[in-house]
Amino acid sequence: MTTTTLNPASTRYGELIARAVRICVAAQVMDFNGHVSGRDESDPNVMWINNRHSSRSTLTAADIVPFDIAAGKRIGEGIEPPSEWYIHAEIYKRRPDVLGIVHSHPEFIRTLSAVGQKLRPVDAIGSYLPEGGAPVFDSPVLINTPARGEAMAKALGDAPALMLRQHGAVVVGFSVENAVVHMICAEANAKMQFQALQIGEPRYLHGEELRTLATEGGGKHGTTKYWTYWEETARKSGALAGL
Repeated sequence: MTTTTLNPASTRYGELIARAVRICVAAQVMDFNGHVSGRDESDPNVMWINNRHSSRSTLTAADIVPFDIAAGKRIGEGIEPPSEWYIHAEIYKRRPDVLGIVHSHPEFIRTLSAVGQKLRPVDAIGSYLPEGGAPVFDSPVLINTPARGEAMAKALGDAPALMLRQHGAVVVGFSVENAVVHMICAEANAKMQFQALQIGEPRYLHGEELRTLATEGGGKHGTTKYWTYWEETARKSGALAGL
């Protein structure tokens, strides 16, 4: 259990998570709901997550909450994290490879899930997705209890993304930046998949071509490229003002 009181302003995580959330809002993959978390690299039992009250479009480092994963509670006094903090805690417990998580409710991912369509890779931006499609948590309810958090984390397994039926998506990454990139790309892939389904049966990426595309566009270089683009686009629009 972590007992030290942590100040988000004194770490890189406060500013990073606030920036990540604002980028998600600017990219239209998050609205007044949703959350981003990052695992503290100096203490893997600590995660940082936006609090439940502050507007996602105006977050600052002061709005980011340190959280004890093992104890299942906020570190120190102040505003609590979102009620669905179980999503983040249960994944971090099971996935030591995960250092960043995004949960939000993108329109096209929700739409596909409503008609039983799995999120499958149709473009290079979605090449990180499993060939057979992202796994699905077959429930639209909030993940706000231990049992639901555990079931959701089991449904995700070792995948990079999870559809929540008629609820949204959960994506993970090897960093906060990587998780944000995954969410933006997942929704862009879902939009293309939705549009292709209006015309006919999409030609989903598969086999060696999928593995090649994932290698060419993934990793730290790909993450930096996408993150920089979306960060600068958000800054140009004024979405990062006041950070």
